[in-house]
Amino acid sequence: MMNMYSTEIVTKILGNPRIYGGVDRNVETLYVDSRLVVEAERGLFFAITGVNHNGHDYVEQLYALGCRSFVVEEWRESFKSMAGATFWKVSSALEALQCVAAYHRENIGAMVVAVTGSNGKTIVKEWLYQTLRGVKYLFRSPRSYNSQVGVPLSVGAIPVNAEFAVIEAGISAPGSMERLERIIKPDLGIFTNIGDAHSENFASKEQKLREKLKLFKGCRKLYFRHGIIPNDIMGDELPGVVPVCWGEGAECNVVVISKAVVGGRREIEVKYGEGIFTFSIPFIDEASFENIMNVVTFMIDMGVAPDYIVKSVADIQPVATRMEIKEGINSSILIQDYYNSDPESFRLALERLAQQDKSKRRVVILSDFVDIANDTIELYKSINMQMQSVGVTLFIGVGENLATYRDLFDISECRFYRRSEEFMKLENFDLFSNMAILLKGARKFRFEYIAARLQKQGHMTLLEVDLDAMMRNLNHFKTLVPPETKFAVMVKAFTYGCGGAEIASMLQYQGVDYLMVAFADEGIELRAAGITAHIAVMNPEIENFDKMIEFGLEPEIFSMELLQEFERALLRHGVQRYPIHLKLNTGMNRSGFDENEIDELLSFFDSGRNVIVSSVFTHLAGADEACHDTFTLKQIERFERMSSRICARFSHKVLRHVLNSAGIERFPQYHYDMVRLGIGIHGVSACGAVLEPVATFKTHISAIREVKSSETVGYGRKGELKRDSRIAVILVGYADGLDRHLSRGVGEVYVRGHRVPIVGNICMDASMLDITDFPDIEVGDEVEIFGRHISITGIADKLGTIPYEIITGISRRVRRLFFKE
Repeated sequence: MMNMYSTEIVTKILGNPRIYGGVDRNVETLYVDSRLVVEAERGLFFAITGVNHNGHDYVEQLYALGCRSFVVEEWRESFKSMAGATFWKVSSALEALQCVAAYHRENIGAMVVAVTGSNGKTIVKEWLYQTLRGVKYLFRSPRSYNSQVGVPLSVGAIPVNAEFAVIEAGISAPGSMERLERIIKPDLGIFTNIGDAHSENFASKEQKLREKLKLFKGCRKLYFRHGIIPNDIMGDELPGVVPVCWGEGAECNVVVISKAVVGGRREIEVKYGEGIFTFSIPFIDEASFENIMNVVTFMIDMGVAPDYIVKSVADIQPVATRMEIKEGINSSILIQDYYNSDPESFRLALERLAQQDKSKRRVVILSDFVDIANDTIELYKSINMQMQSVGVTLFIGVGENLATYRDLFDISECRFYRRSEEFMKLENFDLFSNMAILLKGARKFRFEYIAARLQKQGHMTLLEVDLDAMMRNLNHFKTLVPPETKFAVMVKAFTYGCGGAEIASMLQYQGVDYLMVAFADEGIELRAAGITAHIAVMNPEIENFDKMIEFGLEPEIFSMELLQEFERALLRHGVQRYPIHLKLNTGMNRSGFDENEIDELLSFFDSGRNVIVSSVFTHLAGADEACHDTFTLKQIERFERMSSRICARFSHKVLRHVLNSAGIERFPQYHYDMVRLGIGIHGVSACGAVLEPVATFKTHISAIREVKSSETVGYGRKGELKRDSRIAVILVGYADGLDRHLSRGVGEVYVRGHRVPIVGNICMDASMLDITDFPDIEVGDEVEIFGRHISITGIADKLGTIPYEIITGISRRVRRLFFKE
C-alpha cells in the first residue's frame, strides 16, 4: 500500500480541481475496477471512461460498500445524495491516476528497477523477486500490470519501507513509454529482448526498440544481452546510461563460458572480472536461459555473493503468469493461484474470488506467507479484514504461522492445519459443494495436491479458454464501428463450445449490451450464475414463455403466432412493456416476418399491448463470401425498407441490427444501432484479420510403442506402416470432438514444435500419432489439437466445413479451463 494521503494532499496532487464534499480523510489504495475493491473505506476510486465501460456507473455501488473518495470526469445528479463522500472532478481520470502514482514515486525511498522487452518481462520480474527477497525487502508489480493503467496502480502500491521495487512496463504503440517513464522514474533497468510481439503499430523493429528504450532515459545502468541493442541506438537514446551486458564475448561484463544441458537441468558457467562460478537451473529451454542470465547479471552487479546466487537459482520455480479458473467438485469453482505467495498477490487473487457467482459460498484456502518482512500480527489482521469485505464465510489456513495466529481470524467458519498433509487427511471433501474456492499458497506447501482433490475429475484432455484473448478480439471489432454502436455477443451453444457463465461474466463486465442464447434453458443457466445483462433468446418455444418472463429473458419473435402467444403469457403474469426483438426475413428464408406480413404485424400494435419492440433485425445469408455480395446488399436494402416502416410506427427508439461477425468486417458501413458478434470473438476472421485464437484443444501423450512395418495400427487395420515406426497414443477421440474424418494422415497435431500426423482410424476415446521422425517426443508431452499452432480454420478447410462445427463439436466431457493474466 502507498502512503496515507489526506484529502488536502490529493487535491494538490491533482492540481486543485473542483472538489465536491471535501470531507477530510486519508486514502491509501488506488482502484479503477469496482469489482476489485477490497478495502473500500481507505480506497480512492478513479472513474475511468473506457471503450467498454464507464467507471461512473459504479460509483453508487461503491458508495454502498463504504468507499467515500472518488475521482470523476463527470458530475451526476445522483452523486449529490452521497453524504460524507469526496469527489474530485478532473478532465481525465486516467491522467489523475498517473499523477497520484507519480507523486507517490517521488516520496518513497525504494530503488526502482524497470523491466521491459518483447518477451520475458513477467518471468524476469518474478525471478528477481524469488532470488532477492531473502536479502532485500522487495516489492514487484503484480502479474502483468504493465499498461498505462497497470503501471500507476503498481507504482501506487509500493510500500514506503520497501528497499527495492521491480516494475514491469509494456507498450503496444509509439508515445506510450514516455508516459510510463514519468511515473516509474527507474533507477535501474533490465531489457529482456526485442521481438515481433505487439509490432503492428510500429513501422519497424528499430522504431519499436527506440520506443522501449525511452523507459530507461533516467537510469544509472541498463542490463541486457550483448548485441540486442546496437551501439549507435544505445548512444542516441541513452547517452548517460551505463550498459551492463552479458553474452559470450570477452567484451561483456558477464561472460557465459558454457551452458550445457545435463540430466534435465542447464548448468551455466560465467565469468565476471576475475571471478568464475557455475550455477544450475531446473529448465533447459533457451528462453529460461536468457531470462535467468538477466537476473544473474543484475545480482552480480548488485554485489550479491556467488554462493547466494548459486543457492537461490538452483530450485527457482516456474512462473504462473496467469490465474486458472477450473471446474471444481460438486458444482464448485476452483481458482488456482499457488505459484506466488505474498500479501499483494493474495489481494489480487481475492479480487478474482469476489467476481465469481454470488450464489456460491466463498471459501479461501491459504498457506503461510514466506519471506515476508511485514509485522505478522498486522498482516493477518489485514488479511482477515480483506476476506470479510468480499464475503468469505469459510477460511482454511495451512501452516505453522496461521495456526499460531488463528485467533486473529473471525470469519464465520475457520479451520487450521499445520501441514498440507494434515489437511488432505482430515478434511471431508464431500462438504465442498457449490462453492467458489480460492486456493492460494506458497510453492513449498504443494497445494497442487489439494487442487487435484478439489478439481472436477476428468481425463487429460481439456479445452483451454483464454479470456484475455477473447477480450482483445472484442476490442478489435469495436474499432471497426462507431463508438456509440451497441454490441450483442453470441453465447449460445455453451458459447460455441467454450463455456457459459465464465465467458458471459467477462462479456458483461466488458460492457456488451446483449448476450444472445439459442434456447431459454441456456439463459436460465446464465441467470442462475449471476448474469444480469440483457439476454435475448433466439429460438423461443411457447412452452418456455413463463420461464422466460420469470427470468427476464427477451424473446426473438419471428411469427404472428409467437407474438400473440407471448402477449397472452404476459397477460397471465400481469407484466407490461416487456421487450421483444422482431426478426425479419430478407432472404435467409429460415424464419422471420416476410415483407408482405408487415401490415399485419403493425396492426397488432393498434391497440394497447404488453410487449414493446426493443429491436428489429435480420440474418445475412452470405456476408462472409464475396461471391454473395450482390445478394447481401439486396438483403440490407430490403431490411432498410422493412425496418424503417416498423421503426416509424413507434415513438420510442427501436434498435436495428443486421451485421454478424463477417458483416462487421466486410460491411461496417451498415452497422445501424447494434451489431452481433459470434465466431469473430473466438479469433476467426472473414477477412484474414490478425485475431487471437481463444480456445486451445489439448491433451498429452499417454504411451509410446514400437511397431514393425509388417503390422497395422487401429480399427479396420487402416494404419498401414511402410517402415518400423514409433507410435504415440493420445487419449482423445471422436467422442471428445476429434472428427473421425481426420484419420489416416488427413489430420495432424502439434507436439514439441513438430506437426505430427494422425495414423490409422481415430477411435472413440483415443487416437494414434506417427512420431517416427521426431525422436525427442516423449510420454507426457503436451499435444495441441488446435490452438495457436494449428488453427480451427485450417481444420475446417480440411474437413470441408466451417469453424463453428469444429469448436461446437468439443464434447462437454472435455474439461474447460479458463485463464486470465
